[in-house]
Amino acid sequence: MPPNMEPGGPGGLTFPWLPSPVPSPPRSPEVGPAATPEETHPMLVMKFGGSSLATLEHLRRVADIVRKYLDRRPVVVLSAMGKQTNELLAAAERALASGTVDTTKVRQITESVFTELKIPVPAEISELLEELSRILSGIALLKEISTRTRDLVVSFGERMSIRTFTAVFNHTAPDSASKLQAKAIDSWEAGVLTSSGGGSSNSAFTQCEVLPQTYTNLASYFFPLRTDYKHVPIVTGYVAKDGRGTITTLGRDGSDLSATVIGAALVASEVQIWKDVSGVMTTDPRDVPAARPVGVLTFEEAAELSTFGAKVVHPAAILPAWLAKVPISVRNSTKPLEPGTHIVADMGGSNVRDGKVAAMSSKRDITMIVIRSTRMLGQHGFLAHVFQVFNKFEVSVDVIATSEVTVSLTLDRGFKTIDLAGLRKELESVAKVEIREGMAMLTLIAARSDSCPVLREAFQSFEEMNVEIEMVSHGASNVNVTFVVPDASLLQCARALHERFFER
Repeated sequence: MPPNMEPGGPGGLTFPWLPSPVPSPPRSPEVGPAATPEETHPMLVMKFGGSSLATLEHLRRVADIVRKYLDRRPVVVLSAMGKQTNELLAAAERALASGTVDTTKVRQITESVFTELKIPVPAEISELLEELSRILSGIALLKEISTRTRDLVVSFGERMSIRTFTAVFNHTAPDSASKLQAKAIDSWEAGVLTSSGGGSSNSAFTQCEVLPQTYTNLASYFFPLRTDYKHVPIVTGYVAKDGRGTITTLGRDGSDLSATVIGAALVASEVQIWKDVSGVMTTDPRDVPAARPVGVLTFEEAAELSTFGAKVVHPAAILPAWLAKVPISVRNSTKPLEPGTHIVADMGGSNVRDGKVAAMSSKRDITMIVIRSTRMLGQHGFLAHVFQVFNKFEVSVDVIATSEVTVSLTLDRGFKTIDLAGLRKELESVAKVEIREGMAMLTLIAARSDSCPVLREAFQSFEEMNVEIEMVSHGASNVNVTFVVPDASLLQCARALHERFFER
């Protein structure tokens, strides 16, 4: 929770960072400053990912989508265009490995848009490309790259993206909309402030955090646009600055986090996350072709779904909107008329869904560790020692189950390298340790009140398939039931459970 977001009031939260206009009628503090006659709606936040911005055709489509929402005063948050971030990292690695400074592919992604538009490349973008070349030359000369420098390199993707989109938006505007121009804004101009660290690194221990002052800064910066919407703000996602003015990045899915932080700061009417998928799906459609979009999820369900394998919205990005009770919708930029998935605080009223299971998610390449010791029996401190070992090796545990003499837990090794041999050796000083590779997790999102029939039906399916369940996690969360199965059985299990809960 951002430290300035405190529980309180009938709405559950107060927002002390929001400025109050001097002439204002009384209003509940949890919804921010009072509306004036000119202010009939709060602002809307619209975030577009890289796949929605890949070419001029994509940029035109996004511009058309934004224009349809101008009456809701949108703040637009953009990722880097297409695969620009990958190309920037590749350019940095070439400079480091061989001393070659080559920005050809990076330039092509941006400059091809202006070639098609038949207009000159804006001076701001040319200056950014020249600065990038100088930085890469420095990497080539020094033969080293720090986390700080890597963040600086990848930041050019978002910085060029907002300026390219702004030019496209303003150049392609219909006559009727030509008076309202877009304006490119680097996030630190609006006041996004983080701790020091780097999100472009693969290590979770170097990532930075959004500081509480950010919420006050953003509310103050954008507040004038609530009553006098003079331009369309186009803001960099993913990137920020720390207190020393060093550029930082927000880690995986950082642009989603940028959008929900802005949405929470402004107490927006909604945060729209536009991607190339039609919302959150009942399960991965690559595994189960019958998967379909989920109409509505609660914040808790969406966070659990993301944590256990779904990749549409990162759980860290859900948190700011959840705390501020700002709804999120996940929409398809290629099919903007489709409703997508709405993520809300509760399932009351018209949000009630059919079926016991909201959605399913899965994770492959899971490592399961089984720790057995008679020292656990009737003793205190054993689990504390086990977790001290995991802390020493900087290992994050996904799912855990315990009995009188056994602890079973799972590790997702996809996020960082784990010294599994060292971890095992230290644990074996106090217990017998069994490591099972090639496991997978299958998670069902269901209300606690439905968990008994969901468990019963799931086990019926497993029995029919003759699949042995290695571990079950239920009760720690209000909304999920997780099964650990052999990776080789995951696809069969996913299809069978999807057929049982969604297709019958």
